[in-house]
Amino acid sequence: MNLRQKIKFFSLSFIILFFLWIVLSGYFEPFFVFCGVFSSIFTLFIFKRLIDAESAFSQILNGTSRLSFCKLLVSYIPWLIYQVILSSIYVAKKVLQTELKLEPITILKKCKGHNDESITLFANSVAITPGTLTINVVRKRQTYLSTIYLIDKSLESGVSEIENRVLETLRSIR
Repeated sequence: MNLRQKIKFFSLSFIILFFLWIVLSGYFEPFFVFCGVFSSIFTLFIFKRLIDAESAFSQILNGTSRLSFCKLLVSYIPWLIYQVILSSIYVAKKVLQTELKLEPITILKKCKGHNDESITLFANSVAITPGTLTINVVRKRQTYLSTIYLIDKSLESGVSEIENRVLETLRSIR
């Protein structure tokens, strides 16, 4: 979409949202009209962020076919759900222990062999797994450096397992 089309699209969207606000609220006092303008602009701001996110997602998917994407969903997502369940059980057991014996650590992991798509999938997979958190990902030449926080040192092997599974899955669909 070029700039002129974007301006037309958002102008028309604003007019429709504002019209709906006026019609549905039934108030024509200046304060309520101002609230309608503000809420319409705020809604368009949120909508623009959603459109940008969808655009970024479609750029990632443009590199893969629909069949490859379906393979990713079928092979990786069930495995990740299983890992999230296992990690949830582990964290629950640790929290319910009478003596809490946790060794939290922050690791800096060199992630070689990744591209933008794989490092994104890896970082998000780590972030949704209970007990782990991706703090930062930085690209240094051909290597990504991921800063990851773990609530217990024993979860470090699980992070490596996630990384290996991401690389293996993305290699198999290309």
